Order: sequence, then C-alpha cells, then structure tokens
Amino acid sequence: MLNKTETKVMSYIFAKCKGESKVLLTPKELLTALMPKIEITAKQLDVIMSNLVLDDYIEMEKGDKDGKTYFVVSLTMRGAAFARERQSQKKSRIQSILWKVALTVGGAVLAFLIGLMLNRLVGK
Repeated sequence: MLNKTETKVMSYIFAKCKGESKVLLTPKELLTALMPKIEITAKQLDVIMSNLVLDDYIEMEKGDKDGKTYFVVSLTMRGAAFARERQSQKKSRIQSILWKVALTVGGAVLAFLIGLMLNRLVGK
C-alpha cells in the first residue's frame, strides 16, 4: 500500500501515461506538479520513484541529457490498475467507517435499553 506522497506521485504519473506506453518526465516537472499539495526534495523524489519501481507500479529508466535528469516511465500491469485499486481502497475505507458508526450506535441503543430494564427492575 502506498503512502500519501507516493500516491500523489503515482496519480500524476498515471494521468501523464494515460493512453501512452512511455512518457518522459523531469524531476522538476514532477516537483512543480506536486508542490502546491506536498513539498518534497529531489532526493525524496528519487526514493519515491525507486519505491514505485520496487512495488511494481512503474518501470523507469533514469537518464541524463545536457546536464538534465530525465525519467522514462512506463506503467506495469499493477500501475495500469492503479485507479481501480484507489477506488477499491476508498470503498473499503467508507465501509469500515460505516461499520464503526453502526457498532457505536448499536452499542448506545443496547446500553440505553439495559439501563431502562435495570431502572424498572430496581427503580421505584
């Protein structure tokens, strides 16, 4: 499971790769795209990109040209299913929250009913 920063990076890569087999990205492009939401350094970006490769979301080749670093990125099968995976995670998170709310309400109702029964048994 990806953390928040990795998810933001992967979302950007997924959007750029849509309909293309490979895409060319620069670290500066990625950093500026993420900057309003998340502040990360170039070194942290390298670690995140390596983690995405290790988690089998992307295939990446790193290259230098004219003193600039480039990432040649392509999505793997898991990366292509990234949007579906996120949607599934959101659905399971919502179900988990609803289940907790239902248990809380059920517990409160049960406690109220037990209180009423005890009050009738012991009360005046």
